[in-house]
Amino acid sequence: MYSKILTIILALSLLLCFSNIFKGKDLTNEDIKYTYNNDVPTINEQDILPPNVKNISPGKCQQYIVSKPTIKINYNDESGIDTSSVKLYVNYNDVTKKCTISNHTIIYTPDKKFKRGNQIVKLEVSDLSKNKNNTTFEWYFTVGTPVYTHYYGLLHSHTSASDGHGTYDDAYYMARDKANLDFFAITEHSNMLDNNLNCSIEDASSSKKWNELIKAKDKFNSNGNFTALNGFEMTYPHNSKDPIGHINIFNSNGFVTEKHPNMTLENFYKLIYDQGDLIGQFNHPCDKFGKFDNLKYSPYGDEVISLIEVGNGYNKNLSKNIISHDMYQLALDNGWHVAPTCNQDNHRIDFGVANEFRTVILSTDLTKDALFDSLKKMRVYATQDKNIKIDYTINNLPLGSTISKTSKLNFSISAIDKDFDDKIEEIQVVSNNGEIINSKKFNSNLAKLDFNLKPTKNKFYYVKVIQNNEKVSVTAPIWVK
Repeated sequence: MYSKILTIILALSLLLCFSNIFKGKDLTNEDIKYTYNNDVPTINEQDILPPNVKNISPGKCQQYIVSKPTIKINYNDESGIDTSSVKLYVNYNDVTKKCTISNHTIIYTPDKKFKRGNQIVKLEVSDLSKNKNNTTFEWYFTVGTPVYTHYYGLLHSHTSASDGHGTYDDAYYMARDKANLDFFAITEHSNMLDNNLNCSIEDASSSKKWNELIKAKDKFNSNGNFTALNGFEMTYPHNSKDPIGHINIFNSNGFVTEKHPNMTLENFYKLIYDQGDLIGQFNHPCDKFGKFDNLKYSPYGDEVISLIEVGNGYNKNLSKNIISHDMYQLALDNGWHVAPTCNQDNHRIDFGVANEFRTVILSTDLTKDALFDSLKKMRVYATQDKNIKIDYTINNLPLGSTISKTSKLNFSISAIDKDFDDKIEEIQVVSNNGEIINSKKFNSNLAKLDFNLKPTKNKFYYVKVIQNNEKVSVTAPIWVK
């Protein structure tokens, strides 16, 4: 009995000893002791940790910095740094030979000013341990004050006011406070709103449901933190032999339905054209709901319709939703000037949280007027990832722009995803008839592609970003005349 007590006391003493040494901390290089001989570190085989990057400048994700910043990185390791292993890459270019490198620091000052936009930096460094522990550290910073902020939201949803579930308040509340969207639009089927035949595109005051929607929208707007939007969905029947399709309309004071007299597709285009400041979106173009006469070009429609859904649905499984990248390409080839969107088209009480589909608007401010201005000018991209950030310019002009009379096209593209598991696999630049005019492979959360091209008239170029989890994002084009 006495020997058992001694054994327990000894075990507890050892446990207390080790707890006093480490005090619950994770093992770091600071906890590993080394011996030195004439200031040369003796390799310790217990060193299993890579070098530690302590400070970086410019900082991670830092914005609004000068166009020619000095890049400085501090690192250390108890077993010493193998300075021959230190390498620095800026926008994928090896600039190591132009750096000043020591046992603790690497410093690089560029010869030329950086172009406006995101700059990607990668450091490689190893220690002197027998295990050759390596550190690869990658981050980005932004040169120049961003002109536009990226706002994430959705432009297509339904409540119990038409063929969905939940109230207007349910929809805006979930989108704002649960999904943390920047903007959200409720777009009921106009033919399911009350008193619809007595309403017009200019005036829907006789519809109780429409007026309640306006009140709910105004109630949930939140001082530049969230913008509630509304619209209506022009709903041509899809249970016919050759369905026409559905079209969302924003920024109207009223609505019409397909039941109104002479409401052919072309007459609808002319009606919304006459209103001047409306914004249209082709919804889920496909065989089931309709392809808008195979997206036959209309100069009247092209003046108002600036959006087309390339992703539509509220299924978690992306493959079960409607993906219409081919119809986007067809619309562009047919002459339409449209930007892609990706919306959940919610019919259940899952507004904004159903999946990661997002429409991203580049806007100067989070207000209805600023967002609608950006939608009209097609500063938009569609994504199946809720937080990927894509910047795309040609000659410093943003997506949605038209360029004329230029001798060179300077492409600048970057894609950034904060989620470690959402790697970017490829950036493609796509032109007329689906031609991929440039592409680059990656396996990173940070990706950048810059190149120059001689202009060709009547061309458009949009960007497709492919991720390792089969998520795809596409941007609005930039047109060249």
